Amino acid sequence: MATIVNHETIRRLAVEVGEETVASLLVVFSDEISRYYEQLSEAPSTSQIREISHAIKSSAASFGADELAALARECESRVKLGQESWVHDQLPRLISMLRGTISEYKALANQQNLFNH
Repeated sequence: MATIVNHETIRRLAVEVGEETVASLLVVFSDEISRYYEQLSEAPSTSQIREISHAIKSSAASFGADELAALARECESRVKLGQESWVHDQLPRLISMLRGTISEYKALANQQNLFNH
């Protein structure tokens, strides 16, 4: 399994907006993907999966959750191609990846020094 957090992306964000702001943004990101996790865990329709995947792909890429962004992008594309069974087969993987990402980013946001690892 690939690394959940692309630390280089987080470092770039810290340079742009400051480390303290990044910590706050990581909490917001964790909360956002927690909502997506809940929505996807409630037997969503294919169109809901597409909408949620679209939202995940953008925010995950911005915060360095590259593997999550890639899977969300693939799910969104497959829905557009009419490959609904593939998307529903991958839903448990997407949900699992969201769970892991939430955990990692909450821990990262709570670190005293984001770059002390």
